[in-house]
Amino acid sequence: MLRVNAALLRMAGRDPRQSAAGEGIVGRPLAQLLVGPDADARLVRPDGALARVRVVRWALPDVGPLAGLRAVMLVDTTDVLPPVTARDDTERQLAELRKLAKVGNWSYDLRTGALHRGSALVELYREVGIAPDAQPSGPIELEQVALLCATLREKTARGKSPRGAGEGSETQRVDSHHIEHRTAPPSERVLSCRASVERKPDGTPVRLVGTVQDVTELRQAEQRMGRATQRYLDLVSIAPVGVAVFNRTGQLVDANGALCTLLGIPGEKLRGVSARGLSVDPTGSGELAFLRTVRPGAAHGYRVPQYAIRRADGTSVWCELSVTVSIGDDGRPFWLVVFTDISERRRAADVLRIAGTHDELTRLPNRSSVTARIGRLLAGPDRHKLAVLCCDLDDFKRVNTALGHAAGDQVLIMLGARLQRELPIGCSPARLSGDEFVVVCDDVSAVGGVPRLAETVANLVRGPVEVDGQPVRVSAAIGVATPADGDGLGGVSSAEDLLRFADAAMYDAKGRGAGQLGFVTADTATSANHQLRMEDELGAAIADDQLVLHYQPVVGADGAVRSAEALIRWPHPERGMLFPGDFIPIAERGGLMRELDEWVLRTATKEAAGWPVHARRPVGVAVNLAGLLPGEPDFVPTVRAALADSGLAGDRLVLELVETSLVSLPKRTLAAMSELAGRGVRFAVDDFGTGYSSLSRIKELPAQIVKVDRTFVSGISTDPADFAVARAVVQMAAAMGRYCVAEGVETAEQFHALRGLGVDAYQGWLFAKALEPAAFRAMLVGPPLPIPPGEPGPAPDGLATQALPTESSRTESSRTEPSSTETPRPETSRPETSRPETSRPEASRTETSRTETSRTQALATEDGATEPRAGRTRSGRARGGQRRAPARDGAATGGSRHAANPSAAETQAPERPVPDPGPPTVVVPGGPGQAGSASPSQSPLGGFDAAPDAFATPIADLLAGLLSRTDTDQADPSQPGGRGEPSGGLDFGTGSDPFAGPGRPAI
Repeated sequence: MLRVNAALLRMAGRDPRQSAAGEGIVGRPLAQLLVGPDADARLVRPDGALARVRVVRWALPDVGPLAGLRAVMLVDTTDVLPPVTARDDTERQLAELRKLAKVGNWSYDLRTGALHRGSALVELYREVGIAPDAQPSGPIELEQVALLCATLREKTARGKSPRGAGEGSETQRVDSHHIEHRTAPPSERVLSCRASVERKPDGTPVRLVGTVQDVTELRQAEQRMGRATQRYLDLVSIAPVGVAVFNRTGQLVDANGALCTLLGIPGEKLRGVSARGLSVDPTGSGELAFLRTVRPGAAHGYRVPQYAIRRADGTSVWCELSVTVSIGDDGRPFWLVVFTDISERRRAADVLRIAGTHDELTRLPNRSSVTARIGRLLAGPDRHKLAVLCCDLDDFKRVNTALGHAAGDQVLIMLGARLQRELPIGCSPARLSGDEFVVVCDDVSAVGGVPRLAETVANLVRGPVEVDGQPVRVSAAIGVATPADGDGLGGVSSAEDLLRFADAAMYDAKGRGAGQLGFVTADTATSANHQLRMEDELGAAIADDQLVLHYQPVVGADGAVRSAEALIRWPHPERGMLFPGDFIPIAERGGLMRELDEWVLRTATKEAAGWPVHARRPVGVAVNLAGLLPGEPDFVPTVRAALADSGLAGDRLVLELVETSLVSLPKRTLAAMSELAGRGVRFAVDDFGTGYSSLSRIKELPAQIVKVDRTFVSGISTDPADFAVARAVVQMAAAMGRYCVAEGVETAEQFHALRGLGVDAYQGWLFAKALEPAAFRAMLVGPPLPIPPGEPGPAPDGLATQALPTESSRTESSRTEPSSTETPRPETSRPETSRPETSRPEASRTETSRTETSRTQALATEDGATEPRAGRTRSGRARGGQRRAPARDGAATGGSRHAANPSAAETQAPERPVPDPGPPTVVVPGGPGQAGSASPSQSPLGGFDAAPDAFATPIADLLAGLLSRTDTDQADPSQPGGRGEPSGGLDFGTGSDPFAGPGRPAI
């Protein structure tokens, strides 16, 4: 180009008014400015933009200076030619768009082989760090240029005319090419390179044009999306819940393996099933069943708490559905549903629902359920046909004590199942608590009347129950009540009234013996009303702090008061001073024992904290527990709170527990006792020797004190058996390092006999009755209590010769007369009986086997030896907290806390009780005339029978060993290590070890 006019400069994007407008154009080959056919060419502007022009060429006359020159006219084919400034703005906007899109363009003229890159492409190469012309194989675009040119040459070589090639896919495939170029680290960019062939209208290739785009972020986003999609698929596939996708018509299009397993249908068969087809009741649901039309997004999803889904085998499974709507790749909505199997949850809910109305152990209806049922029957028209029987097993605690609570539970389960299975139609059993059952009869006339129904129930209960291959026979006291029983007594207006009457009749029957029937009379109805009224009054008295405590001292051998036992009294506003025998049974039946124990514990610790010392020693306080026991979760916090509130030192508190309450020793019980023992609190095993607990369990207890029951103390100076048992307990306590206290000491002879055995402390009317708090404080400020003068007398006659039989003696005794015993003679200060001249084996062959003589338990109302206790019941409880029978014939049911009213005994000198026949004689199995087992009528177990030796009393084994020894085995109080004259005692508040000393191991 030698010369250009102003129009060309404007077309090329130059301003002709500027002097340098022609630079870069004049002197360049025209082919570098034009690309494409002349009819539709493109003028390449300096900024890379293309202007659409038509090229007209003609030769100038070959004369003068025009010779050899050609003229070229460029006609702008744009409809409206924008001003130069407007075109510049447009070009700048396009350049900005290319920069934002990271896109650049290039062109390659097939005729001249010229490669032109746009400014946007040059900038792109610079940003990604590529030198396009410095590549080993040449410019980076030449790879696509070479491929497309090779393809074009190949077509030409095959003789295929390119003309008209635009009509087919082959031409389309040849005219375009795409590759992705990945740069080397560290840039690691991804460039998408696209190239195509531009042709003339006749199909002749003119040039190649291409674009280069940086798609690094796009590819990374695609990778992230792909990985997220894979994570979602993996999550769905391993999810333990079913997941399904339903299209907008409600057809299942995809499901995970968990849903296929849940429904028992393979995935290929599950696809295409409608939501309605999955419903258990398709007729009761719409076309979409559980699917609802909601807005897309999880925020608009919904939950179906429970929905029954049909499985392949025809059964159903309850599921919780979580549903949301989402948008698919095609822009159409779909349902995403999560199926959660709630079958176990529903079963657990059923169990909890049943637990509120059924007993957990026997699965029978519980108190609330049977109360509701009786209420419905009372409200019906046939209330006069209703009958309620209350059954309480006789002495069931012995089953728990002897066989263990697991066996006791098994007995209750089997009895409940038997009642449920064999009761007449219209009768249903329930378990109230512990060993107490209730039978409700809808129509008593249909079963033959009340007496016949009662006898049927009694026979069902009496039947033997086999536990672990061992037969156990129980009986029950049964009380019967009907709505008619309330006529004239205020009527039966509620289920509670009818149950209360039946309960009163049951306790009346229990008072007459085992296996008795009781019916509602005026007296029982009055007793039931009295029980209810007294329960309310006792509960109010506990809450209002209207009870009082008296204290009976525990005295050492030197007359010093070591501790005092807290004994409860109730100053009733109408009935005067009530003793425990009057209200403890009411508290037991009314479930107030725990509240009573807590009150006594709080009050006793508070009053004891202000006691003065006696004989220069702090005085402890003993609290008996029956409702608050170590196995309960809040036992330790309750005791700690009482000590903290009162300020009493822990080593001044003694917690007394009866032996029968310690039969079961789980780790929780031992841990609670050990924790309190670590704080100084001391435990006493009360009434030792009267229960059936194992010595191996007793020795595991963190108990520091053993109390000899007054049953053995009462005859210690006259009865050889009492003396032997007392001696066994004392010596066992010494061997275990326990402090020994004797209860019920009322005579000087008993005191001296016990002191000769080595008892550490004494409690009884010989020293003091139970005193009011002020009187007891006055005793503490005085001198030590007087000790009866004298020395221990001889042991009761015949002790040395009455040993339990050995195998040889059992054989000889059947044919040999018993040998006489020598008169006991004292040789030292300790009681001693002389022994036969023959050796032990010879003596055992000549001695007769002796049966243990029955004894009656001394009661506070008869001998006054020990006051009623403030918080203990000896009878123990069956598992589940069953209630106990009241005292029979005015006697206590258990320990002295349950004794009858001792007011008479407190106003007159105590009299020795006349022994009653007592329980049947217990014959040693295998003795003469025995077959190795005891007759059921002679069973020492009261209300039930079991196999021989199944309930052997551990103390009897120890007694057998002690009775077979000579009197020289007895501890000599005059010798070192003897226990005849203990000068010390159980120290309270000193921090010293009360068990270290001569003859006693330190613990």
